[in-house]
Amino acid sequence: MNVPRRYGGLRVLGTVLIVVGIIVLAIGLISGLVLLTGNFWPGYNQGFNMIGWGPVLLGLANGIPLLAFGAVLRLLTDVEHNSRAAMQVAEQSRKSAEAAVKNSETLMKNTETLMRNTELAVRNTETALKSAGASPAPAAAAVSGATEAAKAGAK
Repeated sequence: MNVPRRYGGLRVLGTVLIVVGIIVLAIGLISGLVLLTGNFWPGYNQGFNMIGWGPVLLGLANGIPLLAFGAVLRLLTDVEHNSRAAMQVAEQSRKSAEAAVKNSETLMKNTETLMRNTELAVRNTETALKSAGASPAPAAAAVSGATEAAKAGAK
């Protein structure tokens, strides 16, 4: 389906939020690891430092919601796009069904006309055979029987 995308601004905002969330997570984790190891400037080696958990927790607390909100925005725009595509497919399906019903109605009318014409041909054949003084041929009887069976099947 060729359904144009809408709400491009929300998609861009969602992508930007995801990128910013990744950057915030990366900065928080890297700065936290640097502070945890105690090597935050040359010549200073304090060893394992508990203050490094602050940037890690802040990075997680800020980065994960940004990622989640960006993903939700992209998800909502995708759901909207898929809903419109499904509506378009349903509309095409409805139009196809209407055309099929119209074609089947025409086919039924043509079949009824053909049955009437066949009945008329059988009667004409029987009349011609009777006027000629001969008994109806087995073929004419078979056609008449087939016509009656077709009528019963159509009803």
